[in-house]
Amino acid sequence: MDTDETIIELLRWRLARAEADAPPAPRAARLLELARPWWDTWPERFGELVARLGQMQVAYGLAMTEPRRGRNGGHAVPALIARGGDDEHEASARVLYLGVRGGRLHLRFRLDAGPQPAEPTFEATFVAGDAAHPMLAARATLSVESEYRLDAELPDEVAAEWARLKVTDRMPFRLILRTDASSG
Repeated sequence: MDTDETIIELLRWRLARAEADAPPAPRAARLLELARPWWDTWPERFGELVARLGQMQVAYGLAMTEPRRGRNGGHAVPALIARGGDDEHEASARVLYLGVRGGRLHLRFRLDAGPQPAEPTFEATFVAGDAAHPMLAARATLSVESEYRLDAELPDEVAAEWARLKVTDRMPFRLILRTDASSG
């Protein structure tokens, strides 16, 4: 008996079993729906969150009443944490590292969200500071304590503008941080 033939038969049998057990492929309309960003899927919800985010104020420089301890990084960015339904919490994200290389954003921030337990991941939606329109969304992953990191591809015009930013500059964005539980 030829072992090569046996292995080929075994692989063909396994492929046939996998094809039979696989769920049907989603329809094209469903794939397009899944590819749409959340702000297109739920524009009313996005509008509500942006309105609340626009009302948030963050103290800068000498106006800050509480000195930061250790590794404080740059400016605070207003952040709204949406955990689902009406479970929203105002917070601030202090940018610790910001770098743009090869059209990719590398960002690390500390989330000052109070005593709530840290989420392992957020979908971070960057909202243009004044224009209140979405710029991009990326996955932010917890690294240590309340520090998150993310790596995302930037649109060319944004990459060129943000490449000049330093961590001590005022950031041109605000953040909506959504958990997996937050939808619609």
